Amino acid sequence: MKFTVNPASQRCPRLGRLEAFIDKPEYSLETPLVLLHTQGGQIPHVTHEVLKLITEDPQILQIPLVSMHCYHEAIRLYNGRVSEFVGNKDCLTCITVHDPSNITKQGHHMKDKVPIFTRNGKVLYDSKMYMSMIEQFKPDMYILLSDGDTNISSPNKRIAKAVESTVSLTEQCIEIHKESEVLKETFVIAPVAGGYCLKSRQKCIDLMQKNNSYIQGYLIDGLHNNGSEVEFISFAEVKPVVDLVVQNLSPNKLVAVQGCWSPLNIIKLVKSGVDLYDTSYCRILTERSAAIIFAMEPQEHSEAYEINLRQPKYAEDFQPLLRGCNCVACQGYSRGYIHHLLTVQELLGSVLIMIHNIYYMLRFFRKIRDCIKNGNLDDLEDKVATQFKLLQLDTDKDMQVVNGSVDT
Repeated sequence: MKFTVNPASQRCPRLGRLEAFIDKPEYSLETPLVLLHTQGGQIPHVTHEVLKLITEDPQILQIPLVSMHCYHEAIRLYNGRVSEFVGNKDCLTCITVHDPSNITKQGHHMKDKVPIFTRNGKVLYDSKMYMSMIEQFKPDMYILLSDGDTNISSPNKRIAKAVESTVSLTEQCIEIHKESEVLKETFVIAPVAGGYCLKSRQKCIDLMQKNNSYIQGYLIDGLHNNGSEVEFISFAEVKPVVDLVVQNLSPNKLVAVQGCWSPLNIIKLVKSGVDLYDTSYCRILTERSAAIIFAMEPQEHSEAYEINLRQPKYAEDFQPLLRGCNCVACQGYSRGYIHHLLTVQELLGSVLIMIHNIYYMLRFFRKIRDCIKNGNLDDLEDKVATQFKLLQLDTDKDMQVVNGSVDT
């Protein structure tokens, strides 16, 4: 498996391609690319059969280790690829450490070990245990074990320990990777730690260089502790970190971020040179019964950035979630019906919203790639930014109403 950058692309934003996969040499995926976020290999609310109704294009499943730990014995006995184990052999797979849609608990640090908070409690992973799991999974790509427990509020002492631990764990994992016959063709992504301290980020990058030939991509780690709060991170806060990391990496290396980034911030990250994302944002939206409907095309007009189908005003609204959308949910169901499903707590309500959100996110990334090719990504950013500001204004008004009612 390899990553190549389109020679016609500039440094930022850029087009690239993931290809030469181990078992699926015919697959070729363009970047910027979004991974399909899963929990235990299953997309929340969406079965594998339903996924085929959303898209027939090759996809990469993002599978968090935290959601697969309880299956490690079964996978060892199965002795097949994790894509086959989860029942989706047509998809490619990428193993990550934490679940970007759930807040990762802070603390519990130990030297050369990373805490994983599974459904059965805390499990401490060292490099040997982690790489043993990776060899059992046999993924197409994976992220090396790291200490990413930092955010914008982290003190310098925590940041320094995160860098030290991440570099040590990365070196140990790569040594095991070098000796592994199972993983010799697997795509390796190394984490760059350092929180919001630029000197620490630079130090981490410098220390990674001796193993650069074994690393095909880098993850900008430690920007947050995952969960829904990522949606509201200001890009101005992360931009200096992202710019430093991208500018100091080899241009032929893939650059990834994880988390529930808003579409507006995704565009800004793409413009900064980031290639790989995930759909955990779709899960966050669906959990709050929201569907994204912002306009992407110049001639399109949308009534809102997103709509919350639990609101009473949609009870007798018989139009689709978004006119002109070709997803299964919009082609066969109305807003009013989905509102009814949510009101009576029918599972189909969340299923339909998730179908639409994933379909729309995949369409959004196709639009981003087209805009890079055509040189008009700024126009898309302006259009999305205008609609996102309206969402923020509506949110602020709702908060004022809530605060006012509490005060009285």
